[in-house]
Amino acid sequence: MGSQVLLACAVACVYGAQKNLVLVGGNLQEDNAEVYNLIVELAGGRGNAKIGLVTAANLDPENSARYYKDMFQGRYGAAEATWIPVDIYRKENNSDPEVVALINGMTGFFFGGGDQIHVIESFYLADRQESPALAAIRAKFEAGAVVSGTSAGAACQSSAVMIVFVGLSYNALAHGTSDSYNPNTPDEVAYNRSGGLGLAPGFVVDVHFSEKGREGRLIRLLADTRDEPNGATLGVGVDENTALHLTWDTEPDSAIGTVVGTGGVMMVDISSAAVSTSRDFDVTDVVTSYLTEDDRVDFATKQVTFAPWKQGLSGNERFDRAASSHNIFGSPHAPLRLSREWQRVATSLFDSRLDKTAYGRTFENNPQFQVRLFKTLFFVTV
Repeated sequence: MGSQVLLACAVACVYGAQKNLVLVGGNLQEDNAEVYNLIVELAGGRGNAKIGLVTAANLDPENSARYYKDMFQGRYGAAEATWIPVDIYRKENNSDPEVVALINGMTGFFFGGGDQIHVIESFYLADRQESPALAAIRAKFEAGAVVSGTSAGAACQSSAVMIVFVGLSYNALAHGTSDSYNPNTPDEVAYNRSGGLGLAPGFVVDVHFSEKGREGRLIRLLADTRDEPNGATLGVGVDENTALHLTWDTEPDSAIGTVVGTGGVMMVDISSAAVSTSRDFDVTDVVTSYLTEDDRVDFATKQVTFAPWKQGLSGNERFDRAASSHNIFGSPHAPLRLSREWQRVATSLFDSRLDKTAYGRTFENNPQFQVRLFKTLFFVTV
């Protein structure tokens, strides 16, 4: 396999015609004022923001809406935080004029977590036709209302193929990905060919990323689907309690992304990768970039700008040698569940004075997969 660098981006935006999309990687903590305040500010600010709460992904949507109403209105000062009552139990509401009118009164939207396929089932009509409720949200977004979401509420924004629910990196590498989800085999990786709601630019969105070792599954999914009509060569994995704030004017592909929060965002680019499935899965020349707080990326050029307050590593490395891992994707089947192993190994390579290569292996074997990270002047390549 191949992988490269870890980078990030930062941008300031105002509520208006500019598009603002805030993708949170899940496990959004109540005290994450940086993310919550960003959403409220983009929706018009404290005392003005009117946020529509879309909790269709959750199997208890009303209770989820009450929670986020307490957060946005009670704790972070939105003027209103109002439930949009469209979900798998009330799907008919997606065509109700009163619900559409409710949506039209909002200045921003927040999609909660759960299962992203429930959002698709709730907001589309038969034959993948856009419902009046979804059309209204899209129109508000195009006019400048912020759209945000956490976990499934972020994954469902994809324009490219949409990852469905769980799935492990090892299973993706060993068995490939499928366009049909089987709840009896939740470790397998499935995707929806038609994609999500289509508000995000043309890349695959993944969440709970470093914490659940999803690097392998995103790389395999991109490789398997890049030639499909909604396939992509670029994927974005967002860590927990962290947001990627995307902004653009007219062209989504020219979006600028900024990282907000405690974790990071990984960009996976397979546009120059060589893929072989003649024996098992093998991919080289994958470029991975890991962005952390206040780093910025220009999606048109894939140029990363590090936050000005950060110090360069060159000449300031802390270690002689890079680390390795025997459980690079943090398998849940291992005696000890490890988190953020890929990031630990990659970071140690950046921070090493002597090594140009680092290795990680999967806990599972038969077959066993190895990740090789190569450091060049500016990047690490796998």
